[in-house]
Amino acid sequence: MRTFWIYLFLEFKRMIKTAPCFLAGAAVLAFLAGTVAFSASRALYGERALSGVQVGVVMPQEDRLARLALNLISSLDSVGSLCHFTQVEKEEGLSLLRGGGIAALLEIPPDVVEGILDGSNVPVTVTFAENAGLEAAVFRELTEAGASLLTTSQAAIYAADDALREYGLASEIAQAEEDLNRIYIRLALQREAMFTERTVSAAGDVTVPVFYGISASVLILLLLGIPAAPFLRPPGRALAEQLSRAGVGRTARAFARLLGLTALYLAATAIPMAYLAAKGYLTESVLVWPMWFLLCLTAACWVMMFFALCGNTAAAILTLFAVTSIMLFMSGGIVPSVFLPQAVRAAGEFTVPALFMDAARWMVAGGTAPFAAVSGLAAGLFGIAAAAPGRE
Repeated sequence: MRTFWIYLFLEFKRMIKTAPCFLAGAAVLAFLAGTVAFSASRALYGERALSGVQVGVVMPQEDRLARLALNLISSLDSVGSLCHFTQVEKEEGLSLLRGGGIAALLEIPPDVVEGILDGSNVPVTVTFAENAGLEAAVFRELTEAGASLLTTSQAAIYAADDALREYGLASEIAQAEEDLNRIYIRLALQREAMFTERTVSAAGDVTVPVFYGISASVLILLLLGIPAAPFLRPPGRALAEQLSRAGVGRTARAFARLLGLTALYLAATAIPMAYLAAKGYLTESVLVWPMWFLLCLTAACWVMMFFALCGNTAAAILTLFAVTSIMLFMSGGIVPSVFLPQAVRAAGEFTVPALFMDAARWMVAGGTAPFAAVSGLAAGLFGIAAAAPGRE
């Protein structure tokens, strides 16, 4: 036992010697992760929002029905909340389209409404800008939805007319068309009845800046093994054999190294934690500090596992970076999980960064502390690191 304490003292002495380089690397890593988090938040949640799609309309001068139909469409909540229609001449509209003044240009032919009623279906020409952006994409979806609704309505009316003629009830066609027109016009005017609303929050129960702050913190914590690589360099074979003969086996050596690495993690994160606590960003629970220690310990186990499994330092660093980045993406730390495919989102819930983000979110917003899950993860990672053949 005395030999173990001597070895532990030597490990801490080596940790102190590597601390300056480790802290400098941690500062660089924090800057890079902060830059990534800030850029991602600006890209996904910038100040620019889709407030209205400007659409130019070229309309026949004397076609009152077409004007009435356009006014009716503009008054729909599902259209009027997104689109603003402006009547223009064709040349003026094309000029605005090229200059970016409008997102799309509608050219309505004469007797378009009559064409819908009699089935001739004179097409409306829709022109988009060459470099169509988000506004044009939204308007394209709206026009396709409107065309689909119109197609369905016409198909129902034609089918009813054919059925009534087939059964010798041609006198009922006018009434049937009137009833069907009323049904489909009501559906068009009450578009909200056709949709199920679901409100989602990409950042969960915290604000967007806090969400990306948590993501950056988790990324830094899990990648601190990169500047810690000199400390994680294994002992020589001769020293390892002497330690084993003295009773300090592989597991004991891994445990001593884990304590030293955890101390480095605590030193690197102590000032940020003190700042967050002073500013009131952390929950008032006293369990925040044990959770901080547990996260540092678990992150140290995560890093040691890669250095134990990989054949050399370069491979360990590259594997650590690749696996951590992929898992952080899957867990929604880079792109919020509501934007990811369902399969990726389901798999991301069981990744290491996802558990770290849950624990960090608890430290900020409160709730149920995941002590058991984090402790189990730490034990599993350390078991793998201690049992791995390693390089000695």
